[in-house]
Amino acid sequence: MTVTVSLEGKNIIVTGAAGGLGRAMTEALAGAGAHVVAVDLSQEALQTMADGIRASGAPGRVLPMAANLQDPVQCAKVVTRAHLAYGSLHGLVNNAGIGLSTIREDYYVHNIKFWDVPDERWQTIFDINARAAFLLSKAAVRYFLEQNWGRIVNVTTNMDTMIRRGWTPYGPSKAALEAQSACWSKDVEDTSVTVNVLVPGGPANTPMVPPASSPDRDAMVQPAVMKAPICWLMSDDSDGFNGKRLTGTGWDLSLPGSEAAEKAAAPAAWPGAGQQSVWPDLQPR
Repeated sequence: MTVTVSLEGKNIIVTGAAGGLGRAMTEALAGAGAHVVAVDLSQEALQTMADGIRASGAPGRVLPMAANLQDPVQCAKVVTRAHLAYGSLHGLVNNAGIGLSTIREDYYVHNIKFWDVPDERWQTIFDINARAAFLLSKAAVRYFLEQNWGRIVNVTTNMDTMIRRGWTPYGPSKAALEAQSACWSKDVEDTSVTVNVLVPGGPANTPMVPPASSPDRDAMVQPAVMKAPICWLMSDDSDGFNGKRLTGTGWDLSLPGSEAAEKAAAPAAWPGAGQQSVWPDLQPR
């Protein structure tokens, strides 16, 4: 049994939408009735995806919007235009990311030492994977707080990838996004806005992992694992679900959304490490 939700009336931004995990989530959200502002670098690739979703008979519309998220001005424009396009904004999926294949395609086989990372690649990867999510979320959350409802979902990576040998700067950039997610979820605790993390649960069969680094594509996690959890996270059913990390591979499609979420969830970031320092505001009075 596959449990579905309705997202009719929800308007959502998805970044990195033209392929891989972003495309899978865009297809699922539009299929559930949401209107999606799909953001990526290529207008042509976005339009092709949007045409395919429309041809499939999905009830939701997809608005392609090309943007370079390394540019803070374009990040702000994405959110403003998305709100103007549909008159309201309810969700933001920070999925856009670039990986180590932009440095060397066989990075998994021949690890990249941190001292071999070009300075400009380090900056670009952090700009897209960590700063863009901050800029987009900062712009979008103002609308969410005003209407007292909103969803921010950040796509990070597996915890071991964040600290894996040869994974600089991709792992650290995703660790930064994970930490931001935990911080932001606490900032919105007293509102009806939530911030959560969604990851596939392993190396995913997307262009970010080229064949030179993972030739067996069938053995990888398939992007479709993101579909059910992203729809649930963007729905009214997820009210109060905040500060969590969901794994797509842990999602049980036979369960109602709330049960599947609890089964697949853990706290975002690293609370298990415990309090490492003394903070005056956290001490008993």
